[in-house]
Amino acid sequence: MTSQAAPDLSPPATLRAAALVPILRHFGGAEAIDLVLRRNGLDPGRITDPYEIIPLSAYLTIFEECARTALDPVLGARIGQSLSPMDLGPTGVLFWQSASIRRGLERFLSSLSALQSATEMDLWDDGHYLNLSYQIRAGQIRGQPQDTEFSLSGMCQMIRMSFDPRWTPAEVHFTHAPSPRADLLARIFRAPVLFGQSANRVLFDRAGVDTPYRTEDSALIAVIERHVADLVLGQDPGASFAERALRVVSHNLGQRPVDIGTVAAELGVTARTLQRRLRDEGTSLRAITQGHRQRIVEIHLSQPDMNLRDVAQALGYSDGTVFWRAYRHWTGTAPSKRAAS
Repeated sequence: MTSQAAPDLSPPATLRAAALVPILRHFGGAEAIDLVLRRNGLDPGRITDPYEIIPLSAYLTIFEECARTALDPVLGARIGQSLSPMDLGPTGVLFWQSASIRRGLERFLSSLSALQSATEMDLWDDGHYLNLSYQIRAGQIRGQPQDTEFSLSGMCQMIRMSFDPRWTPAEVHFTHAPSPRADLLARIFRAPVLFGQSANRVLFDRAGVDTPYRTEDSALIAVIERHVADLVLGQDPGASFAERALRVVSHNLGQRPVDIGTVAAELGVTARTLQRRLRDEGTSLRAITQGHRQRIVEIHLSQPDMNLRDVAQALGYSDGTVFWRAYRHWTGTAPSKRAAS
């Protein structure tokens, strides 16, 4: 008798229809966009309610199809620059009402589940820069370039609108393959843009993030926070230790050390506990790290101008030779041969 995989009982990934507002506004009600919505199971009439809940997978597909329809490879980043705090409802208002950039980001991240589920944004200090990262964690659903570029572009625009119009990041990283118009992305972000990286992130200087830009209205913020709490989209079933470890690996790879002690400390457990919990889940930190590195390598190997030094840096290797040996150990072939095939 053949065994069957257990059904996936986790709740479907969703988000509020408000996420579609910037896209619809950009196209001004064009009939072609209505066709894209209907093709993905959404009624254009129903999504006029910004609190309507829609499938995350449909939203991601719609964004990619809209970019193809418009023949605009940087549509997501371009629309992100039109975003305002009010587009994000009470979560955006919390950001806009905060006294400092850091406080605004912390409040936004803590209330993100009011907008959509299965999404992770984190803010951490790597000793040189503040890192603001974004990723989707939803079973078989994977993030798509338009949504990722929109999300990071929108956060940059939110900072400029709410605090300082002159603000610029130091670098912007994406896990996906290079955009055909990387030059436009660099212009939109006002910073160097790197692809095939270990995480989607914005790196920016710590100077000024705690500068007060306004006096907070504590009573208003308390009311908004209560409203946000009422909008939270269900209960998060919780990530496994493997998922949590992967999250730390993706943050640190190429930026900070990735070892059992460092990852365990960030997860708030001992190294022995982390090893045991990962073993119970049928994996290890080494397997998680190698798997993440291999996914990044596949992106780089699809590019005709692959540079081993750039790949090694993104993966946290000391040089291209170390990476070359590691890849050959994984696959039995040299990366140069794989790229040429």
